[in-house]
Amino acid sequence: MRPDVILLNGTSSSGKSTLARALQRRAGWPLLHASLDTFTDMFLWEAVTDPAQRHACHSAGVDHFHQALALFAAGPFPLVVDHLLLAPAWLEATRAALARRRVLFIGVRCPLAVVEQREKARPDRRPGLAAAQFPHIHRNLTYDLEVDTSRETPESAADLILARLAGGPAWP
Repeated sequence: MRPDVILLNGTSSSGKSTLARALQRRAGWPLLHASLDTFTDMFLWEAVTDPAQRHACHSAGVDHFHQALALFAAGPFPLVVDHLLLAPAWLEATRAALARRRVLFIGVRCPLAVVEQREKARPDRRPGLAAAQFPHIHRNLTYDLEVDTSRETPESAADLILARLAGGPAWP
């Protein structure tokens, strides 16, 4: 059964975006990719130097992302969502946006040492971000499937997710 939404949750640098692109390549049907980073990175961060403004901009990006999810999910194409469900409010906003949609909920895991190494290798990452998210990202969440991107290639992780679709999604 093809879901309406494949929801990927994991820390920064855990491989969610790379996995989403692998899913798009391997799915065999058109699949939209909605990423939280796309919305928060609409701001030119080096131009927003005031901490209060930075917080307001980030909050607006997150809010707009959740609003857009409902629009994307209502469209004619399935959706892969690349998210960081760090706050209970973010989980609730995502649930509300995807209400009445078939969702396959995927935990994207990766050891802290690996995400820190990936973070250091990417100039667009803030050092320490993944470590700050790490203890919170999967807390109290139950997934339909979990993948470890330190052990799986993006393609093999995508294949695991696509194989899981035969069992049907169960949004928590």
